[in-house]
Amino acid sequence: MAQEEQMNQMPNAEPARSASHSDAGGRPTLNVESLAAANTSNVKHQKSYILWRVLDFVLAGVFIFAGVTKAIDPVQFASDIDNFKLLPWPVSVALAFYLPWLEIFCALGLVFRLLYRGALTLLITLMVVFTFAITAAKVRGLDITCGCFGHASQHWSFPSHLATNVVILAALLSLSFSSRLRKPL
Repeated sequence: MAQEEQMNQMPNAEPARSASHSDAGGRPTLNVESLAAANTSNVKHQKSYILWRVLDFVLAGVFIFAGVTKAIDPVQFASDIDNFKLLPWPVSVALAFYLPWLEIFCALGLVFRLLYRGALTLLITLMVVFTFAITAAKVRGLDITCGCFGHASQHWSFPSHLATNVVILAALLSLSFSSRLRKPL
């Protein structure tokens, strides 16, 4: 009965289960310290979760913007792909119609956590392939515009393209590794 009265006074407290948490009379005491530690841990976990979700939304915004920019003018994007001189024209055209929508749907996967790991894997693969493509173009002496962000990226230098890709790739990889540690929704 005394234990129930104590529980009513502190509704979030639980009685201790081990003999080390008892008072002088041998009665179990409340384990308030462990509850405080658990609540602190939950707050830290929630803050961490919020930061990862913000990164999800930022990256999704980047890929939605890039995808929409390319989807608006697929012929120009096909020309941009062809400028890399890595693929035949028909493949460039097919990719110009397919890749922007793949980016958009993968970005929506990040936002809505639908097929999340698959979306991350596809976006990481796209970033790696694109980084190799712009590096190969630079090594071959091709001066190209990538078409990634439309007119906004036309006047970027090779180092700025490469730095942007590395930052986006690092953010995607960090999300990929952190998603294995987080609880699913």
